[in-house]
Amino acid sequence: MRTPEIVRAEQIISKRLNVKHCELWPECSCYEILGKWAHDLGDEQRIWPIDLLEWAETSIFITLACVGRYCPDPIVKAWAKQQLKDQFWQRQKAMGIYVEQ
Repeated sequence: MRTPEIVRAEQIISKRLNVKHCELWPECSCYEILGKWAHDLGDEQRIWPIDLLEWAETSIFITLACVGRYCPDPIVKAWAKQQLKDQFWQRQKAMGIYVEQ
């Protein structure tokens, strides 16, 4: 049985998936993820385990794809799209992660 709460939750999810831009920026997780990895990867003295670097790569790629599609800030959106054109991301694209360009 679909309760009113479930119906409301489905409406909220549907609305979020069909918006033209992120209504949460800059309080969204994309903003947080880009800031976190920029800070963490800026530590040139740190030795990173390969699995963590692979996670960072995938996380940043997915975040750039979201920002490039939904960010309301035109400068940040253009920056993300430009970043995704870099050959560095070919491995992620080869895994079948769709990126709108």
